[in-house]
Amino acid sequence: MQHLSVQLVLLSSMLVLSSAALADDTLVVNVKANKKATPNESKPLGTDRRPVLPADGGDFLKQLNGVSGSRFGGRGIEPIIRGQSQTQVNVLLDGAYLHGGCPNRMDPPTSYAALETYEKVTVEKGVQTLQHGSGGSGGTVLFERDTRSQIDPEDGLSGKASLTGSTNGIKHDLSVDVTKASEKGYVRVFAQDREADNYKDGDGKEVKTAYKHKQGGIVLGVTPTENRTIEYSYENNDFDDALYPGAGMDSPTEKADIHRLKYKDKFNGKIESVDAEVYVSNVEHVMDNYSLRPQPGMKMSVPTTSDTTGGKLALQSKIGNTQVTYGVNVQNRERNATMKNVTAGQDRFLLWPDAKTDQVGIFAEAESKLSDTDKLKYGVRVDEVNASASKANAVLADGVAANTRYTTVYGYGATDKRETNVGGLLRYEKSLNQDTTLFTGLSRSVRTADETERYINNTNWTGNPNIKPEKHNQLDLGISQQRGKVKWTGTVFADKVDDFILRDQKMVGANNTTYYRNVDADITGIELGASAKLTDKVTLSGDIAHVRRTNTTDNRAISQTPADNGKVQLDYNGAKWGSGARVRFASNQDRIDTLSGLDAGKTPGYGVLDAYGRYSISKNTKVRFGVDNVFDKTYAEHVSRRNADLVANPQALRVNEAGRTTWLKLETEF
Repeated sequence: MQHLSVQLVLLSSMLVLSSAALADDTLVVNVKANKKATPNESKPLGTDRRPVLPADGGDFLKQLNGVSGSRFGGRGIEPIIRGQSQTQVNVLLDGAYLHGGCPNRMDPPTSYAALETYEKVTVEKGVQTLQHGSGGSGGTVLFERDTRSQIDPEDGLSGKASLTGSTNGIKHDLSVDVTKASEKGYVRVFAQDREADNYKDGDGKEVKTAYKHKQGGIVLGVTPTENRTIEYSYENNDFDDALYPGAGMDSPTEKADIHRLKYKDKFNGKIESVDAEVYVSNVEHVMDNYSLRPQPGMKMSVPTTSDTTGGKLALQSKIGNTQVTYGVNVQNRERNATMKNVTAGQDRFLLWPDAKTDQVGIFAEAESKLSDTDKLKYGVRVDEVNASASKANAVLADGVAANTRYTTVYGYGATDKRETNVGGLLRYEKSLNQDTTLFTGLSRSVRTADETERYINNTNWTGNPNIKPEKHNQLDLGISQQRGKVKWTGTVFADKVDDFILRDQKMVGANNTTYYRNVDADITGIELGASAKLTDKVTLSGDIAHVRRTNTTDNRAISQTPADNGKVQLDYNGAKWGSGARVRFASNQDRIDTLSGLDAGKTPGYGVLDAYGRYSISKNTKVRFGVDNVFDKTYAEHVSRRNADLVANPQALRVNEAGRTTWLKLETEF
């Protein structure tokens, strides 16, 4: 813990010293030009064109081309970007990393994103920048607040509120977000209260997906000059009675807190801007097999904690036609989990035996304007990683230490590990004309194993203490074009992965054991999207995505690869009224991995129709309404979890999606 504290003190000191040193500088406004959209950067649709009521942040992202979601329960939808998920995708909640408390990922980071309180959500597919930390081979998801931009210039008071209900799943969702500002600062408070019941699938079978969610937060900002902002924020998430039909346990309680401190400024000189921030996120998670389901013969419980502490310092300078961004990232994770036999009153063993991963990285990234039509982006980052499991030798009631299990499965136990990982980025963008832009990118990114892959300790699920980090070597090519009222984008990508971390199964003695090993892998794919304005008020759009993943070491498919999927959408957007319809579809997926235990089997294709509308009651108040899954289709995403609730729904192979759902949302701004 000593070096962790030193790192945070240094980052905090840099933040404070930067503020003090620049306090008397004369600042200039730097208005950033609008960035031309690229096929590799996606932003969700505006509220007028956004169908389907999302369960959480992961569900919300599924509207984007190339993004799928794995369902575990009513919440906790795991986003999959270009076939990659979990810690292959970097997720930042207003600049902070949060890692969930469930080793089986009931609560991925996106499940903590309070959607109504973010001004901007961006998905960067693949490696677009080196500034957000190591890894991110699948992509980076940025949920961002920009409170200062929301301030009402007249009286400083602004806000929004919404109330949502549905006939199948969400009983109510109340959200309030209010900001009060003056010339020198602002205060923002927000809160959400959501309760969801079990929903029914297209066959009328109940899917146990209920949960309760209360969320609240405060943002305090000081704005001594036009460009200087010092901001502290705190938010809390409480989840209760969350059911998971894809697991053998549910989660009766879960709590997460995030603290952030930020400093941003712009000024004249060799350094043009500074962006410094530190954060602490803490998750307390409890799952058990008895609080929310019929009493078993043996009551089991797993209380866990997951603490993430980190920060970032990024500086910008300009040298001729080149903008240079350089700095440091710190991220430290500490996770603990204990398997308890509640019936016997015993702590059986440590599921996460004080598993820690400490990362410090430095980066430098430049963007050069070669001409009016050509840009080149290039950079490098180096990360130092230290991993340990200080309680790997602890022996509890089961009488078996984590190191004993590691040795039984792999032939070695856990020792402190150290890695030096080097990544790089090279991207070239060319505007052929006013309508057409081409780009190509090369990148190398390195993802260290997470605490589960390295240190999980269960009777039939064992981490690999010596697992090597993944090395992703990616190439992508893309085009975007707009001619008249028609625009389209296309991207192809290829990722050659050295030491891909594969979750697999093998027999260890008489037990079928889940374990981890390194293999080589290839990931390839293509994404296409297009839209056309049929009239000033009517837009037709559609997209499709394909990804293929292969374990080249064993010449077999990699599990949990999404089926080809896409959508076709027609929208009418008038001044008073708006309406639309969308067909979501996926092909069958028969390219599966039968050996890993993760693929429940082959999956048939589906097509689902959603309809939705909007009516503006006044300038600031709207009512939105819709019917998701109009024809009450029974279907499941290929990547969703295997159905474990065989009593309520014995025919379902995976956790099914909701059947027909009618919803209504009232929203107002002031």
